[in-house]
Amino acid sequence: MPRRVIIWLASALLLSSCGGAPGPRATSPAPTASPAATASPAPTASAPASTATAHPRDTSRRGRGAADDINGDGRADLVVQVDAGGANPYRLAVLYGSRGGLDPGRRTLIPSGRLSSGLTDRGFRADLDGDGFGDLLAYGGAGEPDDRPGPRLFWGGPHGIDPAAPPAAFPLPAVGGAGYRAAAGDFDGDGAADVAMSSPPANLTVMYGPFSRQGVPARQTVQPSPTGEEFWRMAVDEIGGRHATGLLVYEGDDGEQTAGWLLEGGRGGLSAKGRRLNEGMAAAFGDFDGDGTRDVAVGDDGSRNDEPGYETEPPTVDSTLTVYYGGGRTRTFKGLQGAAVSGDFNGDGRDDLAFGGGYAGGRPVRLFWGAPGGLRPGTGITGLGPAAPLASGDYDGDGDDELVLAQTGRGFTVITADGRNILNRFTLPPS
Repeated sequence: MPRRVIIWLASALLLSSCGGAPGPRATSPAPTASPAATASPAPTASAPASTATAHPRDTSRRGRGAADDINGDGRADLVVQVDAGGANPYRLAVLYGSRGGLDPGRRTLIPSGRLSSGLTDRGFRADLDGDGFGDLLAYGGAGEPDDRPGPRLFWGGPHGIDPAAPPAAFPLPAVGGAGYRAAAGDFDGDGAADVAMSSPPANLTVMYGPFSRQGVPARQTVQPSPTGEEFWRMAVDEIGGRHATGLLVYEGDDGEQTAGWLLEGGRGGLSAKGRRLNEGMAAAFGDFDGDGTRDVAVGDDGSRNDEPGYETEPPTVDSTLTVYYGGGRTRTFKGLQGAAVSGDFNGDGRDDLAFGGGYAGGRPVRLFWGAPGGLRPGTGITGLGPAAPLASGDYDGDGDDELVLAQTGRGFTVITADGRNILNRFTLPPS
């Protein structure tokens, strides 16, 4: 079954006020088509760009199999970011899968000195150089006070990520401005991982792999931002090895719910025209009805702008989950807020959805089960308590996905479940 995992900023579960990423407050433009993308050569670096034969590709592990498997043992691994306190509090922690699922005794802790920022988005896992090991795409500086933040690469290998190795920096596609947030996918469906990046003045740069170890892609394109403005949030479909992945580019926010513009993946890469979806900062992709086309669920994650006059959301957005099916139909569920994570938790070949937890983990988590007619509401997880969906993946290698949830408070507690019952629970210390 497909395996998926995301990276999560643990402190985001605790935020309850004006919370967006840094950047200008963007207005919501009318839905209009973006102009066509223009191709450009890959940026230069000290090493030449990769070619399809620069790194031998193991076709038996092509695509998703390597995307979430950092150490190449055939099981998904989990990356989380925990608050360790101090001047540079955020640290990356890699938990490795095993026959018994996620193993808290087998982990790699990347110190804050290796990555000085905790700012992250979704779409961090991909085998970017095609060597059969999943790599980690993060965002921040390399530990120096004057180091400019940007996309950083930690390379996977047979022993996982090396915490002593400094991350590689992507060559930036333009100079000046803010942004450079990045998300990994397979936007042209060729099996080689690609990277989408925000770039000034208001552009979307798509770098198509494979990549060299200096982060140089085989080719790249540049197209205007589908929102019409500079952006910094994205959500991306899972790398599956059998389909091109779509990309959601969000309008700017200051803590409120904003709309994502859906760009479809295809043989030539991401589409130039975007489709504006309902406002909602929670999103998850999957094939929820089993028809072979990709669907996307968009929901209210509970975050609000705390400035006077902006503290509420309209009824069409507040506590709303909207599912957009590949065939063109939609369905709406009401009364829910929180994070959204998809995965095939019961092994029936259709993706399921966990949604809830609220922005501070105070709302119940509800399961929606994939079915021929689309998602159908289920119940909660027995004995869960306050928690928020975090990620999913086949961490024990049994063929179906496990759901990972997080609890914060005294430490960072990781919970794995099969969609109905808790399988394991442990607290991750910061050091």
